[in-house]
Parts: sequence; structure tokens; C-alpha cells
Amino acid sequence: MVEREVLDDGLTLLFERVPGVRSASIGVWLRMGSRHEPLRLSGICHFIEHLLFKGTQSRSARDISLLTDRMGGNLDAFTSKEMTCFYSRVLDEHLGMAVELLADIVRRPLFEVTELERERQVILEEIRMVNDSPEDRIYDLFSESFWPGNSLGRPIQGTLDSVSGMSRRSVQNFFRRAYVPENMLVSVAGHITSRDRKRVRKAFSGLMPGKRVRPGRKPRFVPGIRKESRKELEQVHLLLGVPGLAQGDDDRFTLHVLNTVLGGSISSRLFRRIREERGLAYSVSSHVHAHEGGGLITVYAGTSPDRAKEVLSLAIDELRNLAQTQPEQEEVDVARDHLKGNMLLALESTTSRMSRAAREEMVLGRHMTTDEIGNRLDAIDGEQLRALAEKLFAKQQAALAVVGNSRRLRVRESSLAL
Repeated sequence: MVEREVLDDGLTLLFERVPGVRSASIGVWLRMGSRHEPLRLSGICHFIEHLLFKGTQSRSARDISLLTDRMGGNLDAFTSKEMTCFYSRVLDEHLGMAVELLADIVRRPLFEVTELERERQVILEEIRMVNDSPEDRIYDLFSESFWPGNSLGRPIQGTLDSVSGMSRRSVQNFFRRAYVPENMLVSVAGHITSRDRKRVRKAFSGLMPGKRVRPGRKPRFVPGIRKESRKELEQVHLLLGVPGLAQGDDDRFTLHVLNTVLGGSISSRLFRRIREERGLAYSVSSHVHAHEGGGLITVYAGTSPDRAKEVLSLAIDELRNLAQTQPEQEEVDVARDHLKGNMLLALESTTSRMSRAAREEMVLGRHMTTDEIGNRLDAIDGEQLRALAEKLFAKQQAALAVVGNSRRLRVRESSLAL
């Protein structure tokens, strides 16, 4: 059971005691990501994520690395479109050190000039690496093209121009506005004691107050086709997408079962038809992307130029079929069992438990038990899948992004009508 506390400074703390484990995970979560950045500072959340590991008022970057190794666990972070997280998983006996270290990192960063400039170059190389990787680049291209003018469409890592132009002062000012108790929460899961809880309260109390981040502007989806030709590549990478559901939508469980049937597992329709039966692609899958105010359902495949049109046609056929024909109950049962199995396996990871509690708090404002989730999944049948597919796919114009050797791929926008 997840227990919730709110400190006097407004910071939310979440605790979940997990019997029978020797590990504990702690995460400091920020309700801000690339979606909440001004255009001129695109990528600053990701930049700050990197910089917080480069030294505090009492520790150098080397000190942070040595302490992490001494704890025998891991220390990491990530930035997404709507959140940033710093987390550590350690043996229970070292949780106190992990708490103190994370608090130091997110409360007292130094932003030393030399380290800032060095890390700027690291991020610029990361941006170049993403741009050179068609599997990564296609998602940025899709977002930029079909959520135009909205911050959700910008790359999380920023651009070469925006990152090059960020000053130390702009980084410091953004950090002070963002890392306030109104935008943060701390989640802890594993073998934790009352003493550990006191350590967390002490380490994170007394944060300077600030303002809660404003919700992101609702995105407007624009269908169409966007190509980025790469003649040197041997494959064509395709990303087909339609609008999905916003995060926290009541139909989200049905959507995840629907996605599993479509392309979310190795027994899914897309995997079976495109890879197993025809051998047209090594990698093919579908994904759910849920954000505040909107979402996407995407189908990805990497294939040879002369097979791209057939792969695209098969993917569109499956979207249409799901909207028109009710799946057999056995197919629904397999997808549901797949999701339930993944959920139960994740319970063995204290990091997964810590993350789930934090995400539920930020998105739902409440915490669901595994029985509640299981019951919601068990109640889904084939007709519910078909009805949701009809709602999302029928009479919809899909969008398509293409990266790679696409000279021979001729696609009309009318062929993307579902």
C-alpha cells in the first residue's frame, strides 16, 4: 500500500513498504519536461538533468560517482516530455546515503562554468547522435510535423541552436523556478523503515516555495506525410500514427489491450502478419503515447525500400479491421494476460513500484491496487475493443513520417484514410 504525506513546504512524499526484499528505490520527480519549456530554451530540462550530476556545493562530479559505486547500486535520471526524474536503487542498508545524495543533487547544484560548458558539448553530441539514428530521429520528425506549433512536438533534448545558446544564468533561473515543492514529489519503495522515512523528511524539508507549472497547451494533430531522405541508409523507417487518448482517460485500460492486440506483443497482429508470415521486417510494433490533453497511437516498422509500401498497407489494413470487426475472445484474453503478467512481474522491482506510485500520483492523484487494475482488465471484452478502435480509427486521416532510402516509396495522402 502506498502511503502519502505532505510536508509543511508542500512537497509530497510517497512510501511503499515491500516485504521480503533487500533493496530500496528512491526517486525525486519533477512535474516538468520539454513540454513546459519556452521555445528559446528548448531542451533546458534535459540540460539541467545532466548538470545536476556535475557537482554540488559540497560534492564534485567525481565524489558523486564514487559514492554511487560505494553504495553498490545505481544512480540515474531521465527527462520526458512532461516529467523529469532522478532515482537510485540500492541495498536497504545504503538507503540513507542514497536519500542524502539525491537531496544534495536536486537542492544544491553548483552549475560550475567549466562543467556546464563540458556537458553542453556532451549534449550537442547526443543531439547529433539522435539525428544520425533513424530509429530515434523518426519519432522527433513525427512529433515536429504533426503537432506543429506545440511544445509537445519539440525534441526532448532540444536543438543544436537552443542548447548552444543557453547561458549559465538562464539555467540557474529556470532551475530556481522549476525545482520547487509545488512541482516535485519524492517516491520511495522497498525495504524501508520508520527511520528511513524520517531521513527522507529531514533531507527534503524546507524547500523554497514557488509556483506550480502551468498545464501544457492542448495539441492539435495535423495529418499528412513527412519524408526525410537518407540515401545512405539501406532501410526505410516508417512511423504511422493517429490521435489516441489523453493520460488518465477512463478508457486507457481498453486502449492498452487494444494496442497489445495490434502490435504490442510477439503474438500481435502486426508482428504476426508483417514479420512472421511475410518476413517483411525485423522490427515492427505499435505504441501508446499518452499526454495531458491528448495522445497518439503509433505503428513503427523498419523495412527495405521495395517492401515499404506493402508494410504500410498491411498496417493500415489492421487499423481498419480492428475498427470494423470484433476480435475473438481468445485474442483478447491473450492480450489481457500479457499485460497482467507484465504488471505482476514489475512488482518484483522496487524501482518499478517507486515509479508507478509517482506516475499515479502525478496523473491520477490516487493509487490503484493490483487487484483494481486486474479487475479493470478482466472486464474488457472484444466489443469494447472494437468500439474504441472505431472511435479512434474510423474516418480518421493518419499521419506518416518516413526516414531513410525512400525514393521508391510513393504514398498518396488519400491512402492513409482509415
